[in-house]
Amino acid sequence: MNIGKLKKRNFISKGEGKIMEDLIAKGSEHILFVDDEVYLADIGKELLEDYGYVVESMTSSKEAFELFEKYPDQFDLVITDYTMPEMNGEQLARKIRRINPNVPIIMCTGIFLDSEITNGLEFERILVKPIDMEDILKNVREVLDNTSV
Repeated sequence: MNIGKLKKRNFISKGEGKIMEDLIAKGSEHILFVDDEVYLADIGKELLEDYGYVVESMTSSKEAFELFEKYPDQFDLVITDYTMPEMNGEQLARKIRRINPNVPIIMCTGIFLDSEITNGLEFERILVKPIDMEDILKNVREVLDNTSV
């Protein structure tokens, strides 16, 4: 079933859902999840919390930056949408990296991002919407396992 811009797997049985849970490693890290669409912010938070992560979900990139600025060492990972009012994801990532250059950032976008758009800013992952929930979980775990903050 397609849920907004995130795709949720439509499991036929609880057993298959259990298999997915067993195959995807859980975590306990603290994640800042930013998307201006309330529904996507809520579902992202719920999904990640179901897998053990501690999630601060924000719908305002400006407020997300203020939170990060106040607690720069609290977050192990930032996941942000690209297209948002006030400040887009690239601008948010750039400001976050000025405070903590080591925090990994996953960019989610419905548009193609090339080096001209991101001005050379490196992301640990760029995920193109619609994003399968299993893909989010796998990418989060891979980024966290391969990055030391």
